[in-house]
Amino acid sequence: MRIVGRDEVRALLESPSPDATLVLVGGRCEIVPEAQAEGLVIVSTRDLRFQTGDGPIDDRRVDELADRLDTLARELGG
Repeated sequence: MRIVGRDEVRALLESPSPDATLVLVGGRCEIVPEAQAEGLVIVSTRDLRFQTGDGPIDDRRVDELADRLDTLARELGG
């Protein structure tokens, strides 16, 4: 079972909040403002957008990001 999937990556990329952060809490992901991040921080919107650039992101790229972030979440303690 995945911890981070396409839906979480899309939600983070599409978040209107510039400080949205994907965190791992109790084995599941939540998107919260950075100041309210309790749990293991996986990635912020700012960092994710830095990695992807400003252009549109296709489904293949979203899946690649989800795979990488899922691996990171598991390594952090998911």
